[in-house]
Amino acid sequence: MKRFIRKIVLFPIGLLLAYGILYVSYDSYLNHSFSNKDSIFIWGDSQAYQGVDLKALSQVTRKKVYSSAHHGAGVYDFLNFVDQVPEDSELIISISKLSQIRRKDKDYNRTGLSFWALNQLYGHDYSFNDVFSIFKLNIKPKRNILESTKLYAYSDSMQEGLPLSHFESYYEEIPEFLDEKQDLYLIGVQKLIDKNCKITFLELPFQKQLKAIENRSPIKGETEAFVNQISRLFKTFEKDTIRLDKTKNIFNDYSHLNLIGAKDLSLKLGENLLKNKNTTLYIAQ
Repeated sequence: MKRFIRKIVLFPIGLLLAYGILYVSYDSYLNHSFSNKDSIFIWGDSQAYQGVDLKALSQVTRKKVYSSAHHGAGVYDFLNFVDQVPEDSELIISISKLSQIRRKDKDYNRTGLSFWALNQLYGHDYSFNDVFSIFKLNIKPKRNILESTKLYAYSDSMQEGLPLSHFESYYEEIPEFLDEKQDLYLIGVQKLIDKNCKITFLELPFQKQLKAIENRSPIKGETEAFVNQISRLFKTFEKDTIRLDKTKNIFNDYSHLNLIGAKDLSLKLGENLLKNKNTTLYIAQ
């Protein structure tokens, strides 16, 4: 009888150990690029995915550039990236305003499994059901680091994409979860500081009609205060502007650059990275 009970107890433990070994092995295979030395790693949501030309940035910096930006990426994806990225890395981080105010259930949450990240969420007003839902989405390892991205093609005129009413619904009032999300982003930034990472922050532009919605929203003051909170984590923190060439249409839609805008931004950002070694927030306009 004791042997039978022992088998019942040991069987699920064995399954968990086997799953853990297989998960770690496959995850390491999918995301081995995180181990590459002398590289630049990018994190962000769709604005960063579509707004940074990896080849152009690599051409200027003479470094391999990898992207961990994903459409809809949110705070869990950021914390998972923070957990995966190696110490002493060079990073470009774009914590977009939309990623701060996007509803929790609309975040991507599919970049792999990090128990540290899940624990941080649970400690910051994410319910057990919220955390368990994210856990289920990541039972299978995911590729969280990309060597290439597909930029939006150039067009003489901007496409509407999501209508302005979509953005107005997000910007009409301060979401109740904003403080918790911002606190989690700050925890992630602090962990990167503790890992001795060289961090550059990037704010990508909105098309003027969406910018006008943002400017009259009560949320604007909250996102500006958040930048100040980030700056206080560093001994020195600078802001600078990247002015984009607008002689041609640079927007694919209200919130994303096309390949012309992405290349222009990336070349100018690369030049700034070569000249400026301080922690800087570059605001693209």
